[in-house]
Amino acid sequence: MKIVIPDDFPPVYEGHPEVERLRQYGEVAVHSSKAASVGELLERLKGAQIVINVRSYTVFDAALFAACPELRLVSILGTGTDNVDMTAASANGVLVTNTPGASTVSVAELTFALMLAAARHIALADRKVREGEWYHALGFELRGKTLGLLGLGTIGQEVARLGQAFGMRVVAWSITHDPERARSLGVDLLDRDEVLRQADIVSLHLRASPQTTGIIGERELGLMKPSAILVNTARGVLVDEAALARALRTGRIAGAGVDAYPQEPLPADSPLRGLDNLVLSPHVGWVTNEASVRLTAMPVDNVAAYIAGKPQYAVNPEALKHPKQK
Repeated sequence: MKIVIPDDFPPVYEGHPEVERLRQYGEVAVHSSKAASVGELLERLKGAQIVINVRSYTVFDAALFAACPELRLVSILGTGTDNVDMTAASANGVLVTNTPGASTVSVAELTFALMLAAARHIALADRKVREGEWYHALGFELRGKTLGLLGLGTIGQEVARLGQAFGMRVVAWSITHDPERARSLGVDLLDRDEVLRQADIVSLHLRASPQTTGIIGERELGLMKPSAILVNTARGVLVDEAALARALRTGRIAGAGVDAYPQEPLPADSPLRGLDNLVLSPHVGWVTNEASVRLTAMPVDNVAAYIAGKPQYAVNPEALKHPKQK
């Protein structure tokens, strides 16, 4: 087998023991820079049967699958598949796997870190103290407040449990609308606009898709309480960045905590820069010792399971019916 990691930048696998584990299955190439063009990406993938996809900036579209006829497996680090044309993958006989649950606890805990940082103005206070100013800003407690979740998947469920541990009432809206799941969690399932109206903190836990892109824009921010906080540890495209910047600048909402952006790294001219009521982190929801161990191991586990003829965590199991997989 030829196994390629085309997008290990910033580095995750470079020099990692998991790469040595991969080598028992064949020739392994790790590219620790971002491909400068689609042509360079295709050159890296030439002849590969298996790819481990690390970064969402690498787009697996129909043209790429057509240009890589030997490709059989894309093993994704993480759960997001918004950078993969799943229809094209299945049509070309390429199985896609991911790593559900590997970073759930880490992302949920960062969500609460951003909530607390925004509610208590921690980033601003830190900067002021370093500058020599003994700075106080009035914050608020989480206990007794309403936490509104958009998305009640694995991470959303973990955030709901943490919210309840903080003494918060939790309300939610989910694309799948699963009343039994909400009931088992002790969460009130509401329509989306009502979640936005009632919540003191709105937290996003949705996959990126045509249905969810821009799901928080001018209108939705306008439904939120002026005292409310928005937290996004999911995908940057869920939020209209310019609308969020305006809402924060004008005081339409009180604050926000953001870990994911439409363009990463955050551009120098981003409207989110320079806002004192916004806490920014560089897409580090999964960056903990524990999640890192699970996340680097699971894509390799998926490769091993696939080669053994026992594929696991398949996102598009229908691809296994393709002649290429026979």
